Amino acid sequence: MAKQKQNVPAQRTKSTRPPALPEVRKPSIPVPSSSGVWLFGLIAVAIGFLLYANSLGNTYCLDDFSAIKDNWVVKGGLKNIGIIFSTEYRYGTWSSPGSLYRPIPLAMFAAEWSLGPDKPFLSHLMNVLLYALSGWVLWITWRRILVAYPPLLTAVAVLIFMAHPIHTEVVANIKSRDEIMSLLFATLALYGTWRYLELNSPGWLITGMLCYAVAMFSKEGSIAFFFIFPLALWFFTDKKIGTYFIVCVLMNIPTLVFLLIRHKVLGAQTLGEEYSILDNFMVGARPAERLASAFMMCWKYLTLLFFPHPLVSDKGYPQITAVGFGDWRAIAGLVTYFGMGIWALLNTAKKHFLAFAIWFYLIMFGLVSNVLFLIGTSYGERLLYVPSLGFAFAIAWFLCKLFKINNSSEIWSNRNGTVAVWSIAGVIALAFAVKTISRNPAWYDSASLYTTDIVNSPDCCKLNYHYGLELVKQGYDEKADKVIDSVSVQKGIDRYTNAIRLYPKYHDAYGSRGVAFLRFKKYEQSYQDYQKALEYRPNDARVLSNLGFIYMLPPQSGGTRFDPAKAEEVYRKSVLYDPRFPDARRNLGAVLAMQKKFPEAIEQWKEGLKYEPNNVTLLHFIGSAYNDMGQPQNAQPWFDREARAAQMKK
Repeated sequence: MAKQKQNVPAQRTKSTRPPALPEVRKPSIPVPSSSGVWLFGLIAVAIGFLLYANSLGNTYCLDDFSAIKDNWVVKGGLKNIGIIFSTEYRYGTWSSPGSLYRPIPLAMFAAEWSLGPDKPFLSHLMNVLLYALSGWVLWITWRRILVAYPPLLTAVAVLIFMAHPIHTEVVANIKSRDEIMSLLFATLALYGTWRYLELNSPGWLITGMLCYAVAMFSKEGSIAFFFIFPLALWFFTDKKIGTYFIVCVLMNIPTLVFLLIRHKVLGAQTLGEEYSILDNFMVGARPAERLASAFMMCWKYLTLLFFPHPLVSDKGYPQITAVGFGDWRAIAGLVTYFGMGIWALLNTAKKHFLAFAIWFYLIMFGLVSNVLFLIGTSYGERLLYVPSLGFAFAIAWFLCKLFKINNSSEIWSNRNGTVAVWSIAGVIALAFAVKTISRNPAWYDSASLYTTDIVNSPDCCKLNYHYGLELVKQGYDEKADKVIDSVSVQKGIDRYTNAIRLYPKYHDAYGSRGVAFLRFKKYEQSYQDYQKALEYRPNDARVLSNLGFIYMLPPQSGGTRFDPAKAEEVYRKSVLYDPRFPDARRNLGAVLAMQKKFPEAIEQWKEGLKYEPNNVTLLHFIGSAYNDMGQPQNAQPWFDREARAAQMKK
């Protein structure tokens, strides 16, 4: 043993340094510690759920009808999954062409309808749970991406985002599931990308690609995240350009697949979608005015992020009208947004965090801002859902900068700066939470929404019109076919009249006012309104079908324009313009049956059943027609189906 000791080199025996540790291979990018992950993640989930718990009892509202309640494709359940993935988003409700392709939310609605037909609770619960899950996913993803920054910054950003009341439309309105799914799965795509960078595991990158595909098939705007991936790599890693290239190329695969499928589906439409001034007040404006108006709205949206009051479902024409660059709001928007863009550009090379927050906001908001191109709406709080994350990042950064929170690894501590940041963030979140919880009841149903919002947007034409619809609906008993509250119906007529005053070419208002006059048995006024509606939209299938009723009303019942031949003519036009309109099929079949053309009548009614399989009236008519043809053996199965359908409705 002594001899072995003497053979040790002299410099080693005299050294006081410990033996060098073997080199440990570092991950490709830093990995955050696990401190505080579970606790704050659970807090984010709890915030998301509790803020919207009072929306779980809401019914269908606003766009929920076109996406679910009145959508024959969705109500057909998952057996219509092929139709959902091969048609435009509103195919099940509208016959006019559209530009939206969002099959995944519709598939989810179809599954939920199958589990609980006409039970909105399940869909509201899904929205709230997915929103709460988004809090967890945002936290674990951005804490990992922002590992070089204080976790307090990420925590505050997630807190402000989850509490922001600008999200009430997204969570409380079932239809806006597309927004929730878009951000949730695009964020999961980022998470998968980062895990790939940490572990060099292709499986994580494939997971990220699949999540990105889900995001895009949920909402087209998710494609903007294609620019967020390389930006995040640039700002928060030291990866070489080759890594950027690989990630971008691979993420381009689901992008191309989505675009090809979307093009194939929408390209099958014979006509393109046309926007109305009622949808977007910038339609028809001169280019300079359109641009000025877009920047005016950019300013409006930015102020709503800082001060979200009042919140309103619509501020369309003529509540807001086109402006020129002489309007201070247009100038404010132009200067502010260009200023943000220039500052971000100048500080991108420095990898300044605020520059990333600005880029995130500008990129995600740019597609819906009407600056680059016109979209189908000029106002919608839902459009700020994803961009508001960039706003939350910016606020969190300012708070950390103000109180000198640098590289602390703690989320919670007794340090003065940390306490101050949480105190201010807590006050902001509390104010936002109060606004969110108080806003949710407005989304209980369409009537409560329009009653609340008309106060803050009294000159919005569409808001007046839709409020009128609800007032007439409240005053009329569809089952008993009688007016139960004439005051409510008259108020509805007044709202239609106001909408027509605001926009004299409002065809829908004329058509619906004609229906309201019909409730009061004012048939001539109803006829005149139908004619006016058709003057501005000759191919309106619903107005044509309603006009047929006037032609079928005999003099002894108060009719003044009895003409079965004209009735058949307008009914045929109605089914021509909207082959998927069961009411027109029912009415046309009735006219044909009066002429003893039973086979043709049955054909029309069977076509109607394709879109409303449990329509008891159509089922009864078919059975009765077979009886009238002397075929009781063929009639009985239809009467049996009628009985089952009637039982299902009870």
